[in-house]
Amino acid sequence: MERFAFVIHPLDVRDVARKFSFTRFLPASVVEWAIKFLPPQKVAHITGIRSPYAEAEGWFVSCPLTARQIMSLPPDYVVEKIIQAGHLAEMLGAKILGLGAFTKVVGDAGVS
Repeated sequence: MERFAFVIHPLDVRDVARKFSFTRFLPASVVEWAIKFLPPQKVAHITGIRSPYAEAEGWFVSCPLTARQIMSLPPDYVVEKIIQAGHLAEMLGAKILGLGAFTKVVGDAGVS
């Protein structure tokens, strides 16, 4: 069975409230400040992917930075968070890693 992971991130603080509902009562600046200290997390386990030739399973792994943070924080900090998400994906068993949304525009688009 093939295993993959896809790195996702919240586009803005409203997306953070989907996972952590209490954050909707906090100012956006507080939420953005706090989430940058969180480690990457497993968000979802995807199963049941089948074709006549193979099966696959995977995970959505969060990079806990909003789109604004990804574009404004130092690139080294952002890249390190994405690498941490990759390490989590590897620990889950993923052999292929996809970069979603703004994670692919940091550095050299995931080439190195």
